[in-house]
Parts: sequence; C-alpha cells; structure tokens
Amino acid sequence: MKKRKNIWLGLSLAAIMMMGLGGCAKGSGNTGEAQQTAVETTAAATADTTAEASQETDKADSAAGDKAAQAEGTRIITDSAGREVEIPSEITKIAPSGPLAQIVLYTVSPDKLAGLAADFSDEAKQYIDEKYWGLPKFGQFYGKNASLNMEALIAEAPDVIIDIGEAKKTVKEDMDALQEQLNIPVIFVEATLPTMADAYEMLGDITGEKAQAGKLADYCRAEIGKADQNAAAIADADRKSVYFGLGDDGLHTNAKGSIHADVIDRIGAVNAADVEAVSSGGGSEVSFEQVLLWNPDLIIVDSQKLYDTLTADPMWQELDAVKNGKIFKIPTAPYSYMSSPPSVNRMIGIEWLGGLVYPEIYTSDIREEVKNFYQLFYHIDVTDEKLEAILKNAVRG
Repeated sequence: MKKRKNIWLGLSLAAIMMMGLGGCAKGSGNTGEAQQTAVETTAAATADTTAEASQETDKADSAAGDKAAQAEGTRIITDSAGREVEIPSEITKIAPSGPLAQIVLYTVSPDKLAGLAADFSDEAKQYIDEKYWGLPKFGQFYGKNASLNMEALIAEAPDVIIDIGEAKKTVKEDMDALQEQLNIPVIFVEATLPTMADAYEMLGDITGEKAQAGKLADYCRAEIGKADQNAAAIADADRKSVYFGLGDDGLHTNAKGSIHADVIDRIGAVNAADVEAVSSGGGSEVSFEQVLLWNPDLIIVDSQKLYDTLTADPMWQELDAVKNGKIFKIPTAPYSYMSSPPSVNRMIGIEWLGGLVYPEIYTSDIREEVKNFYQLFYHIDVTDEKLEAILKNAVRG
C-alpha cells in the first residue's frame, strides 16, 4: 500500500480511470549403487537444507514486512476473500461500498462513517440520529448500480473502504480492481445470515470497536443458534409454508434458495415458492394460479400498499391464509426484517417471523425483542408510539 500522503494524487488519477470502471460485480543409467546412493543422499540433504532456508527466509521476510508496516503505523489484515490488505493501525474514517455495508457499519461504529452509500429514507431517519443524515454521499462503489462520487471521496479521503455482504464468485478480483484504481485499502467482509456473528468480530478488529462489535456478534450467534435448535425440533409433517409477496400485485416473490428469503428456511418453515430464484431483490415472477395451487399457510408482503391491495382483493380471498387473517406486512423500519437489503435486521426478523409461524415455539414478546434489538443495534430507545408504527399489520391482533 502506498503511503497515506500519496492517496490524494491516487484518487485524482482514479477519477479519470473510473470512467472505465463500469462492470465490477447488494462481498496450485546407474554407474554403481553406492555412488548413486551417495548422490541421492547428498541431493536430499541439499534439498532439505534449501527448503528450510527458504522457509526461514519467508518467515524473516514476513516478520520484516510486519515490522515495517508497524513502523509506518499500518498493519496487515486478511479479509473474507483471503486477501491480505494493509490498513492504518487506527481507523478513523470508513467509506461503505454500498447500502448493506452502510447499515452494518452504522450498527458498529457510526461515528467512523466518512460518508454514505445512499441517503437514509424518510422512514429510516426516524431511527437514525440526525447528525448522520448530512454525511457526504459517495454513492455505490461498484456493480450494476455503481454511482461513485469521486469528488466527495477525494474530499473525505477515508482510511479504508469496506464491502459487506454475500461473496460473489469474482469478489477477490472486484476488490483488487477497486483498490488499485482508488489507491485506498478495500476490505471484503462476508456477512450472510449464518456468518453475521463472524462478520461483526472481523469488523470489531478492523474498526477498533471490539466491545460493541462483540455484543452484536453475541446477539447474532445466539439468535442463529436458537433458530437452528427450534428448526431441528420441528417434524417435517409439521412444517408450515410461507409465501413472500413482492411488487404491486404480489406476484413476484423471493423464491426458495434466495438469500432474500433465508429467514423462512432458518426458522424451519417451507418457502412455498419452489421456483427458480433470481439474485435481485425484485424476485421471481409467478402466476396467481401457482400461488393458489401452493395455498400457503401464511403470507408476508413487503409494503403497506401491497398489504392493503391483497387484503381487499376478492381473488386473493380464495387463499386460506388471507381468509384466515394470516397475511402480514414485513416491518421495514429502519430497514426490512427480511431483505432489500438482506442485512442485520434479519436477526430480529427471525424472532418476528418465527413468532407468526410457530407461536408455540417462539414465545418471546416480540415488542420487547424489538425494543432490545433497536437499542443494541441502532443506539436508540423505541417509544411505544414508534413500536406500534413498526409493527403495524405485522403481528396478530
């Protein structure tokens, strides 16, 4: 890594190079037996000595490199893509690569955010401290929705860029390319539902916020452990089916196998939409006839508008879930409990959906669970009024 004083120049040059950065990818015959034996023994001894010397040299070089990094006020970390990245020993300014990274970093170290990947929505602002609303907007650093604001990035000159999420096949190449072009350390932290605790521990090490990150890691590990234990206790014949409706008409869905529907599987339920999953949050398109055939035990939808539409539509009344009042709106404040983006809110999503599908197993008071979650992850105390807004049409009456 080039010294910090060269970053300004590197960013300026990168501004020109970024014109071409569009498509980077939501993270191995003998002359005598005695004479031959002597030769082989000598050669083997020489090879062993050479190998040992090489290993010692490698160790010395590595140690020397670490000492040199420490002398410069930097250190080497290995990210989730297996990349060794040199970063400042003390991190004070972080740039999130996209919205998912922004959410997770806010829960760990909000004061170290140098800027935002996306503006906070009006709904999210009710749960995010006002002092963070006006942070510089960097945009999304790569992928199909790339919108990097080089001027803002140059002005803030963050210590590091952190990408968080699911590991794509090209994640190593993507991170290397971004780091080379921007001349800023770029770190990838894998954060799926089962690896979220590990992600927080890595972030604690990177940011220096080990106490807060440790609390969040403990919460995530306990929640996943609880969900897995509960799911293992449910007999196949007792597993309930869930349909996840999206869009204007409910006929898009996050199908079985989609990262956006992981919570359904995690609680031991069955995703009713056994069709090909797509990678985007827009979901797979299905027909009403398919939904009618699946006749799910419970339906969840991603907006108040869709909830109002389906509960008032005579056609959807043909479904048992709608007739029996088992259709619910997914809480979305400050972010979805299920997806879009599939981030840490899915942890409280486990408690929420588990309580709806298996109330005899998930017996915790969801209102108390939500209050505790928001205090720990979003650093706020949720009032009763806000709690009712969060859970409107999301729980049984």
